[in-house]
Amino acid sequence: MKCLCVLAIGLLPLLGISQTVYPFKNQELPIEERVQDLVDRLTMEEKVSLLISTAEAIPRLDIDKYYHGNEALHGVVKGGRFTVFPQAIALAASWNPDLIYKVSTAISDEARAKWNFYNQGEDQKNKYSDLLTFWSPTINMARDPRWGRTPETYGEDPYLTTQIGLSFVKGLQGIDDKYLKVVSTPKHFVANNQEENRFGYNAKISERALREYYFPAYKALIQDGHAQSIMSAYNAINGVPSTANNWLLNTVLRDEWGFKGYVVSDCGAPTYIEKSHHFVTDKEQAAKAALEAGLDLECGDDIYAKHLLPAYKAGLVSKESIDKAVFRVLRARFKLGIFDSETNNPYTKISPEVIGSKKHQDLALETSRQSIVLLKNERNILPLNSNAITKLAVVGFNANQVVFGDYSGLPVISPISPLQGIIDKVGDKVEIEYVKWKTAARNLNLIEAEYLRNDSDEGKGLYAEYFDDKFLEGTPQTRIDKEVNFDPVNNPPDPYTNYRHKSMRWTGYITPNASGTYKIGVNSDDGIRLWLNNELVVDEWHNRGATTDQVAIEMEAGKKYPIKLEYFDNGGDAICQLLWEVPGSTDDLYQEDRQAAETSDYVIAVMGINKSIEKEGKDRTSLQLPQDQVNYLKEMYAINKNIIVVLVAGSSLAINWIDENVPAILDAWYPGEAGGTAIADVLFGDYNPAGRLPFTFYKSVSDLPSMDNYEITNGRTYMYFKGDVLYPFGYGLSYTEFDYGGIKIEKENDVLMLSSTIKNTGEFDGDEVVQLYYNIKESSVVRPLKKLIGFKRISLNKGESKTIQLKVSKKDLRFWDDQNKEWTFVKGKYTFMIGASSQDIRLKKSIKLR
Repeated sequence: MKCLCVLAIGLLPLLGISQTVYPFKNQELPIEERVQDLVDRLTMEEKVSLLISTAEAIPRLDIDKYYHGNEALHGVVKGGRFTVFPQAIALAASWNPDLIYKVSTAISDEARAKWNFYNQGEDQKNKYSDLLTFWSPTINMARDPRWGRTPETYGEDPYLTTQIGLSFVKGLQGIDDKYLKVVSTPKHFVANNQEENRFGYNAKISERALREYYFPAYKALIQDGHAQSIMSAYNAINGVPSTANNWLLNTVLRDEWGFKGYVVSDCGAPTYIEKSHHFVTDKEQAAKAALEAGLDLECGDDIYAKHLLPAYKAGLVSKESIDKAVFRVLRARFKLGIFDSETNNPYTKISPEVIGSKKHQDLALETSRQSIVLLKNERNILPLNSNAITKLAVVGFNANQVVFGDYSGLPVISPISPLQGIIDKVGDKVEIEYVKWKTAARNLNLIEAEYLRNDSDEGKGLYAEYFDDKFLEGTPQTRIDKEVNFDPVNNPPDPYTNYRHKSMRWTGYITPNASGTYKIGVNSDDGIRLWLNNELVVDEWHNRGATTDQVAIEMEAGKKYPIKLEYFDNGGDAICQLLWEVPGSTDDLYQEDRQAAETSDYVIAVMGINKSIEKEGKDRTSLQLPQDQVNYLKEMYAINKNIIVVLVAGSSLAINWIDENVPAILDAWYPGEAGGTAIADVLFGDYNPAGRLPFTFYKSVSDLPSMDNYEITNGRTYMYFKGDVLYPFGYGLSYTEFDYGGIKIEKENDVLMLSSTIKNTGEFDGDEVVQLYYNIKESSVVRPLKKLIGFKRISLNKGESKTIQLKVSKKDLRFWDDQNKEWTFVKGKYTFMIGASSQDIRLKKSIKLR
């Protein structure tokens, strides 16, 4: 055995693998010295290979592969199963930075735990699925609710975004003096705020708007949160692509703010410097422009991967510029402990047992609870008393759905839908009648399991085969699907379908319970083949857009009708759903719903939207709830006035009719794996809601400037909008009442300390979110009507009082002087306002500041 080992060691040089202990592996040396030693040993080809986000191994120096680019907006997305917390906008709706720190700490604990499970990453082979670099959080400002990525943000206000973002970054990266737990990458720098033409649009923005509105969260997350990476944006700013913007990435980010980390591009963004922005004439020039502007790492495999080395050889870029980028990227790896022994790094000890642990499940539930906003509660219809209810009708578009939102991972546990949460809550005490959602927009609905059979003994449903190519070839993954509803955009992540360019086959039988003429439909994109009764009735095996194919067939009750459906997906927004129209179902679409409403004490209607309406790559054109949902609610309300609407959505909705008529409304956002439980807890009073809106709910899209208008002073957000709104920024109701005592201001040098006493005067224990705003009238430029400058979420038992203190520095009251290019404080009378929302101001006090 000893001879074999010696022989193996002797072969290492022949295999190109080093056995030398270089200074860069000496843990006693300073990191900067170690990084520089490694940079000096690399060939130019090796250096360039490290500037690609999927950097492969360099065996001759014992450098392992390193894949950047997992996601962690509200839980780890790739690399296994993890805890799924509420979507980012829900985190902001909690108005609780301390809670969000716990959430991101749990996320990074699970990431490190899985990295440890994967033998310090060696056994994790999938690109973009490694677990130490995360492209999160998204701190672009939600300036316009039509933006499809609004659910990924922390809302419309820079101060709230900053406070939630700071906690998130700190929780991800950890608190060790030497090592990072993971790398956090705030994105997308800067003003990435529309999906229409997102690869090529030019945002025209004044420097004042950039400095006061679009920049603050980034600056704070760098200077106070010490984020180790920043992602640039696809768009241009004032004619210069963000990815090639020297002023953004060098002058502001590095020279002014002191950023020491690395800049990574949004995926494919360097390509668009030439392709979409036409900023340069070829890809070598794109490599030069990006590198000189301060872009260190390319997400993608084009500009740096293929054209940086030729640009260097042609003399377009210098060795010094490449070395600088390599140094920055490698420094983060060293801080993660990649080149150190495990014994010195505390994060290598985190056990995989923390992943999806009871502690983290409880945290996901608590976060969902704290994020829920009570928008209306007329007649104190909520909370419901299960002891006084005989029957509940649970209906609506999202009642039996688990909607996670974009960039969501696979949960360890089975996620809880609103329907399931309500059933679990009331048990056998209350009869629950659930009526499956139907829409007048398409009289075809999913064929449910009770009408589907297979040849196995595994119960109802169709036998499903999932292939990892487009050709139904190879060995598939198999299971029984209760229904054919392949919709990865809107359904929770599925390990059978988490890859692109796939194909599937479902086989079995349809067993109708009534005789008549049925319409069998398949809603799909790309290719399908459908056999009914052993006859090929649809043959569309080619690339195509989303289409619904329908076939009429006579069927008798109780008989088995063979069915086979084959589908391939060529990428993009894949979908394949097996649907039908039951005989007579179009005569009275909502007959079952109306009957349930008529015989129930209350109707709980879970409505809202999903990624078919808002997501990356898709902006909204309207703020309205889909019209078929509004019409449905009108029918239900006409029968039963005791209707409670629960909204599941990631952005604001102009629910004007609902607000005018329906007595109770909850906004649950995309509430994560425990969302259904949290919704039920709030509905039945086991949790008193205290979430607050992180953005304004407008009444109409006509209240908004055009999407291309980036000047925040042009009537955008609560700070500058002068019209009537549906619900204001910071708004949210409670089951209890809070009294605000007097406001006291103490001044010491350039710091103000504002205090007030808050008392719970109602009948329930609960939380209040105390919000501090200010304004100044005397100013040479347009200033906000009011601006958030502090807040605190406090818990108060009924009858309890607490005195809160909020600190304000004079530097927080400055504005950006575009003419002199500097921050300026204006002497004058400042009014400070403490309240329960931006419009519900309880206390005011003015003070002259010099």
